[in-house]
Amino acid sequence: MKKSSLSKKISIYSGLIISIAMFVNYFIGILFLEAHFISERKLEFPEIVKKIQILLKSNSEEELKNYVKNLKEKRDITLLIMAEEEKRWINTGGGTGTGFLIDDLEDKKFIIKKQRMTEAKILLYNEKVGNRWISVRTSLSILDYYKKEIAYFNSFGALVALFIALIFAKIFSKKFVEDIEILKERTEKISNLDFREDFKIDREDELGELSENIESMSKKLEVAIKDLESFVSNTSHELKTPIAIISSRAQLLMEKESQNLEIVENCRVILKESYYTKELITKLLILSKLDVIKDLKTERVFLKVLIEKIVQRYDYLEFSKNLCIDLDINEEVIITDKEFFQIALENIIQNSLKYSVEDGEVKIFLKDGILKIENEIMNSSSINTEDIFNPFERGKNYLREEGTGLGLTLVKKILLLLNLRYDVSIKENKFIFMIYLK
Repeated sequence: MKKSSLSKKISIYSGLIISIAMFVNYFIGILFLEAHFISERKLEFPEIVKKIQILLKSNSEEELKNYVKNLKEKRDITLLIMAEEEKRWINTGGGTGTGFLIDDLEDKKFIIKKQRMTEAKILLYNEKVGNRWISVRTSLSILDYYKKEIAYFNSFGALVALFIALIFAKIFSKKFVEDIEILKERTEKISNLDFREDFKIDREDELGELSENIESMSKKLEVAIKDLESFVSNTSHELKTPIAIISSRAQLLMEKESQNLEIVENCRVILKESYYTKELITKLLILSKLDVIKDLKTERVFLKVLIEKIVQRYDYLEFSKNLCIDLDINEEVIITDKEFFQIALENIIQNSLKYSVEDGEVKIFLKDGILKIENEIMNSSSINTEDIFNPFERGKNYLREEGTGLGLTLVKKILLLLNLRYDVSIKENKFIFMIYLK
């Protein structure tokens, strides 16, 4: 599955967040614009009446006229004043009272209604001051027009903001992702047991802390692996030496006490267990080595020569079971680590010979870049191909055969290390091990 870029994800998420914020802002503005406008006017209209009352008392007609005119021109607020002791409105330049009867006026009450002639929706406030009526009103219909304008400019502003935000998101995410890529490359080196490079990133945030933790982990892991390598090496010598001494003493005792059958039999048991323990230690040490190996020594390996050498090494198994080995390998050359590849093949071929039925046939052939090792077995139902690679796992019907139960575990680890695909199948009582060399 194709992996998407983290930088791209950050840019998309940033754009999405900004888009959501802009749309929420737009809808809130549209939904609550009229309510907010009315609320502001309700606070403002009584104060306008007070101002008019002051101007009327001062008898400053010019100032009154200018104030009313400014309200109309600058804030779209119409002001009407009823003439003293007359039921008509004074035209002060703010508008007329056509359509509103003085008899219908209510004191200090806000009303939303439509004009009879224009059907325009207005908010009006009437207040009686002495024997005068002062009416303050403003159009609400104009808000519908403003909403359209707001929608247009909000949309345009959202696109501009989104474009700018994406540019900055791209710049930020690029820098952010660069440091993550550095950490990714360096952690991959750690996974390959390469501890030579410094892992610190000069940042005062969580990424900086993460790089410091990785650096600390890297150093501790390097020390632990060196200790393990030392332990493996020392253990190899410490365990192999006493086993070799036990084996040699048992052989000498067998030769010296050849007439004593009980002693000879006990010596054979000791030798058998010594060989088993030696093989077990060897495989355990190889498994440990595989866990800490840093570099593979790749070289040209002549497959046919190598397999013939391995078959010859285990010819005693071939003769003991009267097996027929069918070897069909051309002069194939592969590039791999010869030491580990040979260990893997030895275990696979040894198993095929060891667990094959007597008078059976073992086929080893190469076709289309696939190396197949096939042998006949008894009661294939007792073998679970998913479990045979587990340490010390052996088929129930094959417990009588000598073995450590680590062979295929070792094979699996080596093939994974060499980046070689493999497969196991059982067909018609035939066990088939396949290695994909290409």
